[in-house]
Amino acid sequence: MDRLRDAEAELVRVFEKAHTKHEANELARPVMEQLSRDPSFLAAILERYLASPGSLDKRNYPVVGIPIALNPSFGLVANCWIPLPGRETHIATKAIHHHGDMLLSTATIFGPGYEHWMFSTPKPVAAGSDTYRMKLLESAAHPLHHISFVDAWVAHTPLYPKALSITLALWTSRFPVTWRDRAKRIPLFKGRETQLRNLAVRLGLRKKLDLKVVESFDFFPSDAGFQVMRERKEFELGPNEDHLCSVFHVVQETGNERLAQTVRRAIDQGKVHAGRQTVERLLALLDKGTPIEGKLSVGHYGLPYANFTRDDIERALSSGKEHDRGRELAT
Repeated sequence: MDRLRDAEAELVRVFEKAHTKHEANELARPVMEQLSRDPSFLAAILERYLASPGSLDKRNYPVVGIPIALNPSFGLVANCWIPLPGRETHIATKAIHHHGDMLLSTATIFGPGYEHWMFSTPKPVAAGSDTYRMKLLESAAHPLHHISFVDAWVAHTPLYPKALSITLALWTSRFPVTWRDRAKRIPLFKGRETQLRNLAVRLGLRKKLDLKVVESFDFFPSDAGFQVMRERKEFELGPNEDHLCSVFHVVQETGNERLAQTVRRAIDQGKVHAGRQTVERLLALLDKGTPIEGKLSVGHYGLPYANFTRDDIERALSSGKEHDRGRELAT
């Protein structure tokens, strides 16, 4: 796994020499592009994931997220985007959302990529209103080897790809590294972040510990503009079998069938439990070269607050423009 450690070390050096996190993201662009062109890097990501205990026992989420690195400066994740059953590309994968004070740099490292929409920071039409206005900053393709940057508080949403697409996501706060960032990486806290966060919020320590609680980060088109979701609605997890189909689809589509031996070692070492029977069936299909399709579970698409169309977004944007023109005429 030296390839993964080398990549993290290279990015750490970039962040150490940058004066700001924005500068770090800019300096990281050539590194991200280089990684997107290195098939051995993607193979190393998949190999470590398949060898990790529990990775093949998970329930299904629409995107197969594979952690790569996590340190006080940044987090690095590979996101495997599974296409819709009908391969439609005009439908959003999730609600329009922003990430608060987080910065995101993303590189497409496999597949055709997807269409990506970015918007200005959402503003309510009136105090206390659930209807918000946004302006379109960009709607553009995010193809193979392309690097995209999403600034803090900038709302965005990807549309579904026509085929499996994998992106490398570099996450960081826009603020300098603090003791809190270092504390979060202490092994004692690993895997218990959500539990500890919820406890701290209940104890009234949110402000003191600078905890980021997701409130009013998500939006969807409506006739009057964009409707806010005060609390995020997460996708329900689907069955383990669907997750496994997506994982094996990723392995097969990326030409990493040799990693079947990694999966077999994981079985022999007792790292696969709930999904073992399905894993063995999929291994047989992989050996035969039988196509394995990725699977979105029931409840992962067809949701009006998450899977609206390109036309829905454009109508909501037009509604906002009409509202602004009306205000200008009134004044």
